[in-house]
Amino acid sequence: MQAAIRSFSQICLLVVITIVLVLSAQSATFSNASLHGSYAFLGNRWTADVNEPQGGMIGVMTFDGVGNFTESYTGMVNGLPTSGTFTGTYTVNPNGTGMLTYSTGWQWVFVVNSLSGKIAHGIQLVPITDMPPNEVGASTALLQSSTAKTYTVANLKGNFSFQSTEWTADPSQPIYAGNGLFAFDGKGNVKGSSSYMESGGTVQTETFTGTYTVNSDGIGTISLSTGTQYAFVLNTATAALANGLQIVQTNTTGNLAIGGIAQKQ
Repeated sequence: MQAAIRSFSQICLLVVITIVLVLSAQSATFSNASLHGSYAFLGNRWTADVNEPQGGMIGVMTFDGVGNFTESYTGMVNGLPTSGTFTGTYTVNPNGTGMLTYSTGWQWVFVVNSLSGKIAHGIQLVPITDMPPNEVGASTALLQSSTAKTYTVANLKGNFSFQSTEWTADPSQPIYAGNGLFAFDGKGNVKGSSSYMESGGTVQTETFTGTYTVNSDGIGTISLSTGTQYAFVLNTATAALANGLQIVQTNTTGNLAIGGIAQKQ
């Protein structure tokens, strides 16, 4: 009987050890190599101070896997269009947290997510450089591709559900939120419909047609028959087609920012 108990205990111990080893093997250890390739991002700057600028930007961050990155961006800050490029360095800790340091001195902390094939599929970022009181920034970046690619209008095709939201501290500006559907034909034409609410009023609906462009880095523009214009960036390109977009409206006026996301149906 004791021999049977001892044998059973040994088997249980072996099972426990096996489970621990499997879990240890599965637990991810991150490094600079976990960020490699191009990542499409949407960044927002929010403030409760009407005298400070609201902002929304989209763009592409490209990581080399060894601690260096470049960034190209476009968007709106305080009602004015902005665009440019940056360079910098990054570090990724073993637990997936990390820091970006721009050549300008700005610093952002981040955490990586959805590690697959040793490459992170996304990162969430928050700035730690001093900002004015009652102001905060945040950004989400999603993997475009771990290898260099060139994009065209053909990479954006199909139906995409979208959502957009306005941010402003100015009480004279109407607050806006909306959603809808884009239908891209892969040739530069788009049509769709949207529903939106402004300043707590009744929900309004509209249909539209328009055109779109896509630059080689996946950044593009949408011009709608309603007069609305967006800048966007492709993300999660699979089988040559984008699965999502991050968008910022580029023809707003006043101290506000309108941005959002679109996901392929």
